[in-house]
Amino acid sequence: MFNSVFILTNFIEKDPGFIVGPISKLLGIIINFVFKFVYMITTNHSLGITIILFTIIVRLLLIPLNYKQQKSMYIMQKIQPEMKKIQDKYKGNKDPEVAKKMQMEMTKLYAKHNYNPLGGCLPIFIQLPIFIALYFIMKNAYLFVTDIGNLYTEIANQILATPNYAEVLVPIVQPLVPKGMTIDISQLPDMLKAINKFTANDWNAIQSALPTLEISSLLEQKSNIEYFLGINLAETVGFTFPKVLLAILSGATTFLSSWVISRKTKSDDPTLRMQQKIMNIVMPVMMTFFTLSIPCGVAIYWIVGNLVQVVQQIFLNKYCEKKFAEQGLGASK
Repeated sequence: MFNSVFILTNFIEKDPGFIVGPISKLLGIIINFVFKFVYMITTNHSLGITIILFTIIVRLLLIPLNYKQQKSMYIMQKIQPEMKKIQDKYKGNKDPEVAKKMQMEMTKLYAKHNYNPLGGCLPIFIQLPIFIALYFIMKNAYLFVTDIGNLYTEIANQILATPNYAEVLVPIVQPLVPKGMTIDISQLPDMLKAINKFTANDWNAIQSALPTLEISSLLEQKSNIEYFLGINLAETVGFTFPKVLLAILSGATTFLSSWVISRKTKSDDPTLRMQQKIMNIVMPVMMTFFTLSIPCGVAIYWIVGNLVQVVQQIFLNKYCEKKFAEQGLGASK
């Protein structure tokens, strides 16, 4: 007879921390609200549809910052010749006092044109904690989406009411728990953590070993919610088909988004142009490999976000060209 309390690698997600934690709670409230709206319309693919709608909401909220980013790029282009004159003026002089003078002239130039060097970085700074928080949410959706939590609780109660369930579950759960961590699967919170990690093969083994356990309809409901286009959104992307397609799409849409942003803001400086080309190649490659290690739901968020940004950027470019041309901030051709 197995004891239901045991010392159990990669089981419970790390605490998101004091910065990402509150962001996770806030985003969790928004995602839960959107999910309830979607769930009233359809149960199938509801989590995937929720992520898409959530992504569109986030991108719409970021439009003002994207506008500031675009304006910053246009101003940067206009003042580049003046910046180069200042840099050439002090080129080769390593005296700290001279460096201070150059910095002061640069600061005056920025102030004259109302240019903030960090203005174009705000969307990135905001996106990063959202990305990390969403990672945590997708790994533990049952903690943030009440309908999923209620479903998991129903499954857990059914298991807890089944005789000899611990004998079956302990060998399945044991490999999933980090060294030194103790969980008690006779307790509902820990049983929910176990359910959150079980794969389709695990469920098949559990149902075969516990024939009196009637949870087939609940598991079907769970699959309808969590699967999108045949992919479990809570699972890591990895190299298996069709999930690996998400990594490829992540890289492709990152390249497309970078190209649309950069094509209207080309620099006259050959070095900067080369750096821009390199970044337009390096970033998509990096995102392709990075996506392999994140939940599929987060990959969907990134892909859809890139596509929405491309559409936004096309309209933003047209708007900015007209508006900034009137202000003498026309982009280089």
